[in-house]
Amino acid sequence: MNGLERLEAEVLEMNNNSVSAVFNYLKTRKDLYEKFDNEEKSIKEMYEYLWDRARKLSQNGVAMVQDNLVFMWAVTYFTKSNEELGIKKERAMSPSADEVIKKESKKKADEENKAKEKDDQISMFEEEKK
Repeated sequence: MNGLERLEAEVLEMNNNSVSAVFNYLKTRKDLYEKFDNEEKSIKEMYEYLWDRARKLSQNGVAMVQDNLVFMWAVTYFTKSNEELGIKKERAMSPSADEVIKKESKKKADEENKAKEKDDQISMFEEEKK
């Protein structure tokens, strides 16, 4: 699957008319097709970038942005690296075995504590055990 197909699949998955409109514009730009192959870029991240840019222009929680400006931001998203745009990637590595073990141990301990607390409670319908 090439980059264009990958991004088209993401657009369909998001099922958002605004995203579709922006991507339809991007598809008219043949100069971007090579940029679409960059695995670092995604439609969801592009949408978040556009949303963030519009949010910065908003006043009283409302932003009105012309289409051509949004299209320019979308082109910029695909032509610059995430580092240049200030986009920080979430941790892509899976957790280490130690982290998984610690998490599972904590989960078991929490469950045991809840079970113990439940056993220590007295029902108002039962007599107190002597």
